[in-house]
Amino acid sequence: MDVRRTQKLLELYERQPLWIALRKACDNPQAELRVETPFVNVGEAKDMDASLLGVSAFQPGSIAVTDRMSHFKCKKQKWRFLKVYDHRIVRRTLTPANQFVAWFVRYSIKQLRAVAYAAANDEECAEFFPAFLRIIRRLNAVWDDLSPDFKHTPLDSIPIDSQFLQFDPQYHVILETYLACESL
Repeated sequence: MDVRRTQKLLELYERQPLWIALRKACDNPQAELRVETPFVNVGEAKDMDASLLGVSAFQPGSIAVTDRMSHFKCKKQKWRFLKVYDHRIVRRTLTPANQFVAWFVRYSIKQLRAVAYAAANDEECAEFFPAFLRIIRRLNAVWDDLSPDFKHTPLDSIPIDSQFLQFDPQYHVILETYLACESL
């Protein structure tokens, strides 16, 4: 086992900014606001989008002839909307950046377990074993604090080119640590 590589890996994971970034990613994960247009019953609609009413009319089960209150008339018949496209702004935390954090924690635990096992069986690196165990315990605590959504949604690819990962100070520290680990 390479002592220099082991020591550099230990230094990477002992940096305080990494632990601050991981804690903040758990406590206040990145969120995105998205506009969704679900097809809902008229009574459930919160903010009907007038531009989508015409599209709504072509959906099966969305309009019906009525003799009571109507929304519009066509060929001397009264029509009522039963379902419409609603305009909703939804806050989502299941983002590639948050999925990357969960993936990084899982990756780090796996990598550090292998290194700790190798260090325990190598006389030159045996002194690093307790430090690796301490870091693994801290990573397990971070893992427990992560949202289950992040942990159980697979990450298709590592979003290295993500603007958020590159420019957000907290998430950037995590990305840098990952890239540094891969370059060792």
